[in-house]
Amino acid sequence: MSASMQASAAEPILRLRGISKNFGAVSALTDIDLDVRPGEVVALVGDNGAGKSTLVKILAGVFQPSAGTIEYLGQQVILSGPGKALELGIATVFQDLALCENLDVVANLFLGHELSPWQLDEVGMELRAWSLLRELAARIPSVRQPIASLSGGQRQTVAIARSLLLQPKIIMLDEPTAALGVAQTAEVLNLIERVRDRGLGVIIISHNMEDVRAVADRIIVLRLGRNNGVFTAETTHQELVTAITGAAENSVTRRQKSRSDQAISREAGL
Repeated sequence: MSASMQASAAEPILRLRGISKNFGAVSALTDIDLDVRPGEVVALVGDNGAGKSTLVKILAGVFQPSAGTIEYLGQQVILSGPGKALELGIATVFQDLALCENLDVVANLFLGHELSPWQLDEVGMELRAWSLLRELAARIPSVRQPIASLSGGQRQTVAIARSLLLQPKIIMLDEPTAALGVAQTAEVLNLIERVRDRGLGVIIISHNMEDVRAVADRIIVLRLGRNNGVFTAETTHQELVTAITGAAENSVTRRQKSRSDQAISREAGL
């Protein structure tokens, strides 16, 4: 059985049902369902304003849903804050990465989670850093390099590795390949596959359809704050674009309007 088939047969780590989020009179999300299984990459795609960032912030504990339920490992949970999400095992790497450029790789990996609370275990942290980066086949020459000297792809690798130190079961990546070159993008996509192979559930948010189709087992399209289809990597680029933009809906609306205009013209004898 392939890894993707095994993932599809497994019980979800995370299950959302009927998640809605309102900001005053504005509805950002309406009745969202989502499952994420171990060893699976799920992509969230959609136009700006589709609700992707709002959904991620709910899962990161930043926002509270207005309605709906969140189940984690089969138990209903309330993600009351970012600390609670991390405690449960839901890690998020936001697009800004939140790295300290003046510190080296080791310091960034362990910032706030040093191995010894009273005296820094520099040797232990360096060994753990090298071990984790080797597991991820990371292309970082030295863990003592300052972050400022690293490429965009290497920085993304450090941010992902830092989240893995907390041993999460779900990791969310917000636009992980944004502004990266071809080689750096390939490096990050390979890293995502290695994270999936560790048995984690991975959620990626991206506007790049080719990157999504390269690594995602399932692609969830959000449109105007609602679920608008579940697709696989075999889905064509055009099918995804149609689901994201609602081009088919717009085409139907235009045809209906055209028929209506024709009927009015006939009735008017024009």
